[in-house]
Amino acid sequence: METPGFKRSLFLAGSGALIASSAMPAQAADNVTLDVLIASNAQHAFTEIIKDYSAKHPNVEIKPQWLGGATIAKMVDEGKPADVAMAGSTILKREEALLDPPIDILQNKEVILVPKGNPAKITSLKDLANPGVKLSLGTPSSAVGTIASAVIQKGAADWGFDFVQNVRKNIVVQEDKGSDVLAALGSKADATITFASDVDPSKYQTIQIDDKYNVVSTYQIAVVKASKNAAAAKDFVAFASGPVGLATLKKFNYMPPPSK
Repeated sequence: METPGFKRSLFLAGSGALIASSAMPAQAADNVTLDVLIASNAQHAFTEIIKDYSAKHPNVEIKPQWLGGATIAKMVDEGKPADVAMAGSTILKREEALLDPPIDILQNKEVILVPKGNPAKITSLKDLANPGVKLSLGTPSSAVGTIASAVIQKGAADWGFDFVQNVRKNIVVQEDKGSDVLAALGSKADATITFASDVDPSKYQTIQIDDKYNVVSTYQIAVVKASKNAAAAKDFVAFASGPVGLATLKKFNYMPPPSK
């Protein structure tokens, strides 16, 4: 037979268990690793964006690869491990069946960079066709190469097809990654056409390209549909394309995306 004292003891014991249970800390979020493919020309800005994101999401490890646009497209095509891709809109357009709808994240335009001292005496786009000038440009399939080619073709409207032919004769280095294109300046090449975000007064001199010949390119970021960590990937994309990410990109000389 249960006595009132026995019932009270059971109540107190149950209450104690409930209190102890409610005082236990919430289970920590599962650790996640994101494989992120980033256009190499955005490495410095995205290194900071990733650092800021990681500080707020310690359970998420981001493994970036800094790649040329053509390589990013190939990896997505081949189903290589990838959760997020960030590249030129022309690159991601070709992969749209394998990606969530891309988000515009930045714009960039072109400049001519030369080594300190400007040994080839470059003063304008037209000078890139001068005899003896050594050029470092992106490959035709890369974003930096595709856009440089568009700039050169615009110059042909004023200076004829010989201008294009002479520029091509002057190419001594062609690389897929923008960082490799820049690395050849000074040691192998006298000039390059590259992104305005690559401007570094401590290393290079900058020659502006007239708006008449320039090309403004848009870059996008998207979640790869085959991602095994889609929720975390979407959260990172939202962060990178949100106020904090855009402020960081502006600090690194990128133009805001068309929609901002």
